[in-house]
Amino acid sequence: MNNRVSSLLPPNASQLERDIEQVIASSLDLPLSIAELWDPFRCPLSLLPWLAWAYSVDQWADSWPESVKRQVVNDAFDIHRHKGTPYAVQRALNSLGIKTNILEWWESAGSNVRGTMKVLALVNDNITDDNDGLITAKMLAMVTEAIRTSKRGSIHFDVELGISFEESLSIAAGISPSVGISDIDADSNGVRPDGVIALAGIFGIEHRIDCIDTNYQLSPVLPDELLFTHKLAAVSHQLIISEHELTGVV
Repeated sequence: MNNRVSSLLPPNASQLERDIEQVIASSLDLPLSIAELWDPFRCPLSLLPWLAWAYSVDQWADSWPESVKRQVVNDAFDIHRHKGTPYAVQRALNSLGIKTNILEWWESAGSNVRGTMKVLALVNDNITDDNDGLITAKMLAMVTEAIRTSKRGSIHFDVELGISFEESLSIAAGISPSVGISDIDADSNGVRPDGVIALAGIFGIEHRIDCIDTNYQLSPVLPDELLFTHKLAAVSHQLIISEHELTGVV
């Protein structure tokens, strides 16, 4: 910031006038451009609430993350342009990071009651100041307010909150040779436990694809069998729910 600027005042200007000129010049010498102030993604965070006011944002909360605040300001013009339509409702909720499914009364699975719609809002983050879980009264109030300010005035709506899980899928593969030696003529002894009931329950989510190419080669040089195995592993979505009950009798 410049300490002094060239004066535009006439030579007979008073000292007070010259001091006022310097104060005004200093206030206009800003460290950022005006274009950045009007850009929702480049505007300083401290000035973002004033930019939201300038964009006529209908809903605002200090508890929102910075990314949500910037997205809400960025989407404000498009929401105002289509306000009163299902698109505006969906865009208003999407800007809050909420996935939306809107079902109007006249659709095949609708309520058949004129002037009504059902909104299913799927949340994956609680952006209110109430950290007691994902689905809270404040979260419902925030979703309801977003719908109310963007829907058409003549329609009534019901809201259902759900939880949206998002996960990314990554793929890994590798090849590893292995050698195993087994004796197929080994003696076996049966196990007869006392009167015992063993319960084992497993519940989990596993992401897996096993692509196995197995070649067996027998050689008389090594004891009994020589096993060569080559495995190629990758990933997929698989839900495994199993429950085992083992009963031993005397």
